[in-house]
Amino acid sequence: MRISKVFLSAACAAGTFTPLQSLQAGEVTKTIVKAIEARDCAAAVRELNTALAGASTEALLFGGAMFEQGLCLKQNIDRAARLYQRAADAGAGDARSRLAGLYASPAAGPDKGSAIWWGLQANLPLPKPCVVASEARSNVDAFARLLSGWPAGTLDACVHVTGVLAALDSEFVIKPATESQAGVAIDFRPAAGSLDAGSTQVNQTLRDSSARVTEAHSMTGVLQSGSTPSPEQLRAQQAQQELQDLAKQVETVGRDAMARFPKPASVDKDWRIQLRTESARAR
Repeated sequence: MRISKVFLSAACAAGTFTPLQSLQAGEVTKTIVKAIEARDCAAAVRELNTALAGASTEALLFGGAMFEQGLCLKQNIDRAARLYQRAADAGAGDARSRLAGLYASPAAGPDKGSAIWWGLQANLPLPKPCVVASEARSNVDAFARLLSGWPAGTLDACVHVTGVLAALDSEFVIKPATESQAGVAIDFRPAAGSLDAGSTQVNQTLRDSSARVTEAHSMTGVLQSGSTPSPEQLRAQQAQQELQDLAKQVETVGRDAMARFPKPASVDKDWRIQLRTESARAR
């Protein structure tokens, strides 16, 4: 098992991170995006350097992604990790998940120990066999010894699940599944290689309570009764459509993640992870 003890020692020494903070709405990096869309890498790199000088979490995450993907820059996993860790230290909510995904990726080796460590730091909902006691997470030697004692199949399975969940958490605000709240329900079955997302019902207060309307809308959202839709109905329809769109985005990210992090044969068939999300992460 490969594990970066120097990297983990520095990370462990950092202690508790700043509380999670949402990124700004893309103002810092919009000029970089425009340059990339124009295929002007020289301008994109120049704008990135300007953005990084401000050390905002948005710029740090964007720069990390560019180095990780080799986008207008030569791919450099170490530089990507350093930028992601700076973003984590500054309180970026998804930076720890990005680090977990970075180290779980075949492009990074993978570095299985660092992938699991960052997945735990990100509080990803990993299966019980993948969880290390909190007292061992602050001691890199103890952490490495524990993981060295895991069966190879278990470690590989945990890295796979860590990678997929990290990809989801990097893009969406994910929470434990509940039946009482609206949102997109996510059902991840690692052994089956399936990740399904579906929108749950919108809040009861947004539904039409009129006895005159027997069918609020068809599958396309068009009213079937002769009555005029109420503002509550319209809001419910809009909310439901937004959830359906979000569910499609979740499934797309999930499919890409499962392709990026190949599933080993050793995944426990009973593992099942159920989550929900109400929104993508702000940029």
